[in-house]
Amino acid sequence: MDELLAAARSLACQQAIHRFYAALDAADFATVAAAVAPEGVWHRQGKALRGPAEVAAAMAERPAGRVTAHLVQNLVVTLLDAQTATARYNTLVFRHDGAAGAPPPAPIGVPLSIAAAQDRLRRDAATGNWLVVERASSRVFGA
Repeated sequence: MDELLAAARSLACQQAIHRFYAALDAADFATVAAAVAPEGVWHRQGKALRGPAEVAAAMAERPAGRVTAHLVQNLVVTLLDAQTATARYNTLVFRHDGAAGAPPPAPIGVPLSIAAAQDRLRRDAATGNWLVVERASSRVFGA
């Protein structure tokens, strides 16, 4: 694979991961669900969410006053070929459960967790977007 093209694909994967967490923290759950491939699985809080519909349903259950910040660090993408990749990274998560519609800023407390995440991604042939085929994480630090 051409080195410049490989770098562009790696960056596109990184951006897909960052867009996912930016959408999650902005409560843009339609974008979160759309980031998962139709056959994708997000292992989240002990459940396997399969496909965009299950992700959307899980997001609809989030408390209305929940504010989160997912800080993605140490992101390393490995291209397997032109259409598939893996990624490893850590997330530092802050969360506050307050009243729905409360004005910002939310009070800052200790981090909820630091988790090690692993993704499998594939490039959608129709759109060119990189989608989550599988996302799993495990806490390294947390309560």
